[in-house]
Amino acid sequence: MSKVASAANLMGVDIDQLNAQLATIVSVTRQAPESVGTALKTIYARMGDIEAGIDTETDLGTYTAEMAEMGINVLDTNGKLRDMGEVIEEIGNK
Repeated sequence: MSKVASAANLMGVDIDQLNAQLATIVSVTRQAPESVGTALKTIYARMGDIEAGIDTETDLGTYTAEMAEMGINVLDTNGKLRDMGEVIEEIGNK
């Protein structure tokens, strides 16, 4: 939790969603909680970089198109990234 809480909060993931994500991933993968926390922190940081245009490998248009192919809409009605907690829950339901 300590490794990912700040990054998750910045991406709109509330504490309950984060707890559920961590518990599910640790349970399914049997990875150490520290490793899972670091992985989620990296995912959230990368998403923030894409949104800010800092990521030079992937732009927001490419990311949204690839996610749309999987049936996931990552943008809200204003064209901004949705809360990542909601997006990850939606991915989990697929």
